[in-house]
Amino acid sequence: MTSTDPNPATPSPARRPGLSFRVGTVPVSMPWSGLIGVGAIAFLWSDRFAIDPGQPLLTMLLAGVFALLFYASVLGHEMGHAWVARAVGFPVHEITLWVLGGYTSYERRDESALREGFVAAAGPGMSLVIGLACLELSSSPVSSDVRVYVVLHALAVSNIALGIYNLLPGLPLDGGAVLKSFIWGVLRDERRATVIAAWSGRVVAVAVFVIPVYLTWKSYGSLDMGSVVFSGLISAYIYAGASDALHRAGFNARVPGLSARSLLRPAVLVLRETPLSEAIRLRDLGGASAIVVVDGAGRPAAICQEAAVDAVPVERRPWVPVSSVAAATEPRSVLAAELTGAELLRAIASIDSSEFLVVETDGGVAGVLTVRDVERALAHD
Repeated sequence: MTSTDPNPATPSPARRPGLSFRVGTVPVSMPWSGLIGVGAIAFLWSDRFAIDPGQPLLTMLLAGVFALLFYASVLGHEMGHAWVARAVGFPVHEITLWVLGGYTSYERRDESALREGFVAAAGPGMSLVIGLACLELSSSPVSSDVRVYVVLHALAVSNIALGIYNLLPGLPLDGGAVLKSFIWGVLRDERRATVIAAWSGRVVAVAVFVIPVYLTWKSYGSLDMGSVVFSGLISAYIYAGASDALHRAGFNARVPGLSARSLLRPAVLVLRETPLSEAIRLRDLGGASAIVVVDGAGRPAAICQEAAVDAVPVERRPWVPVSSVAAATEPRSVLAAELTGAELLRAIASIDSSEFLVVETDGGVAGVLTVRDVERALAHD
């Protein structure tokens, strides 16, 4: 199961536990948990390699070789995404291979339904090419050895199945991304296209579980629990991915409506030596909800931390200076009140802080913006 992840905010990948290497200039990572996928593929396909019942070790060896080559095929699938993404001008950040497949993370430099459709279709196309090439080789003199034949034939079947499966019309599968791109191009509305393709993904998720189970039961009058569990895992993966796509569509729809000015908390300005109790009194009297500490020249120097204020017992507040519960402001943690949308999110993401000083164009303090308030605005439907 593979997909692409167009994410303009994706940074260069950090090193994570597992295997890491490059194909050309494209970073590839495979968490150690991905090795479970290699083992699972070898186990599920092992019956195909039982060419000599008297040699179980040979069966295991051929199944292991097939599983490793299949994961190499999955990498080829993802490289198809990566090559086309770069060809259309989208920088590729990373390819990740995991227990159920992989995904390619790239940066969308502009909004183009056609380009994204090409990127999405490239992966299944590569799988079909690999599958057909293996099918051709399996009928050539190269496969005169039965051991070579069974591995190549299994690679042909698995890659063709992977290509067709990934073309199913529902997110998070590549076919869902193609469907989204087509609807986006027709309706000129990416969010509506994403919602439609995600709901289609939910339908596909139910279908890939119900249809195989029903056909098996109808044909044999019983069910193989291993197949039921495997179908259930695939169905759950697709359904979860479709639901995540719906969530992200709602998230992205709310981003343009973000505004530092509309989300800021009005603040009262106090000197460093002001007792905490007095600062709280002035805050409440002025109808503010934040406290900003200023220096002798009236320049903002720190922001009172809400958690630190709450931690001071009421009886001690008259003897605690407000500066002791405040965090100094850094230049990067000062935001313009006019910041909106994605630009506001990028500014917040650029520094590890939970509270930001918001200033007017003339440098005057407009208030305080908290990450919690931004998250609440993004989570609100």
